[in-house]
Amino acid sequence: MSLFIKKHIKVFGKVQGVGYRFWLQTFAIKYGVSGWVKNTTTGEVEALLVGEEEVITNLIEQCYMGPSESNVKYILVDNFKGNCEIKSFEILSTD
Repeated sequence: MSLFIKKHIKVFGKVQGVGYRFWLQTFAIKYGVSGWVKNTTTGEVEALLVGEEEVITNLIEQCYMGPSESNVKYILVDNFKGNCEIKSFEILSTD
């Protein structure tokens, strides 16, 4: 039986205006991950990833690559303790 986990990530670097949110949504849907992704007003991309532990771990590793135009400097990863009833992966509007 696989363990489901929830991770909140913030991606820093050149990640806005390069298709990062769409890229992450495409990967998430392909691998059965639910949650959301959005731009922040301070220039980062923020996301909630919910799925099998191995899949989420691999997806976070892929986030360091991002789309070809991006340049990821670092990613902060935290466990997400709240409820997440989302069964899809959505691109949310900026705060």
